Amino acid sequence: MVDRRLIPVRGHSVIFKLFGSVGLVSDGRLLAIQGGRQRTLLATLLINSGKVVTKEQFFEELWEGRGLVKANNALQALVTRLRKLLRTTFGDEFAAQRLVTLPTGYVLHAEPDEIDAKLFERLVAVAHNELATDPLRARDLLGEALDLWDGPVLEGVSGGPMCHSSVLHYEESRLAAIEDRFQACIVAGIQGGVISELKKMAMLYPWRERLAEMLMVALYRSGRQADALREYNVVRRRLVDELGMEPSAMLQDRMQAILNQDPSLDLVPEPPRRRATG
Repeated sequence: MVDRRLIPVRGHSVIFKLFGSVGLVSDGRLLAIQGGRQRTLLATLLINSGKVVTKEQFFEELWEGRGLVKANNALQALVTRLRKLLRTTFGDEFAAQRLVTLPTGYVLHAEPDEIDAKLFERLVAVAHNELATDPLRARDLLGEALDLWDGPVLEGVSGGPMCHSSVLHYEESRLAAIEDRFQACIVAGIQGGVISELKKMAMLYPWRERLAEMLMVALYRSGRQADALREYNVVRRRLVDELGMEPSAMLQDRMQAILNQDPSLDLVPEPPRRRATG
C-alpha cells in the first residue's frame, strides 16, 4: 500500500522525493513508500542517482553490514518491489530504463530536476549567482527551493553511512539557504520584514553567528542601533558563559561598525535609471 496526498511542486518535473516522506510523485500526488527498508533502498538509489550502488553498499545501508543469510535474495526482493511500483506508476518502459540491474549492483537514472533534493541544490546555486546583482530574484529562487521541503530529509529512513551523511548535508544546506534568503532581503533593503523571523531562527540556532550578524545589520538598518548592539551582547554573553570563547572576528567587526555607524552598513543607493526618450 502507498500513502497518496497532494504535493505541490510548482511546475517542476519532480517525480522522486527525499525531503519529507521518501517516495514518488505522480500527477501531483505523493506515493509514499511503505516499509523502512524499502524507503532506504529508494533513498540510497536516489542519493547516488546515475551511479552504480554495489550490493555491499546496499548491505551496509539496509542491514548495517551484518551478515544476513540469503542477503542477495532479500535485496533482489526489495528491488523487484520497487521496479513493480515504478512500472505501475510510470509504465513498463520507464521502469526498464530507469532502474537497471548490473552484475555489481543497481543504478537508478533520473534527471536532476526529477529529484527534489537535486532540484533544491540547483535552485540554491542559481540564487547564489544572483545574490549580488538581483537580490529579489535570489530571494524568490531560495524561497522556491525551500518550498520543496515538506518534512525532515529522508523521513522514516534509518539507513547506514550514505543516508546519515546525506541527512547532515541537506540539513546544513537548508539552514544555509534560509540564511541566504535573509541576506537577500537585507541586500535588497527589505530587512524590516524579516527581523521577527531572524530573531526566531537566531533563538533556534544560537551557535550560528551568521544569523546573529544579519539580525544586527537588519536592526541597525531599521534605525534600531541600540537593539543591534544589545543582540551582540546577548550572543557574546552566551558564548562566553557556555563555551568560554569570544565571538568570531566577523561578529566583533560588525559590532564595531554598528557602534561607529560605519557608512558601509548603509544601503548602496541604486543608480538613477535613464528615462527613455521619445
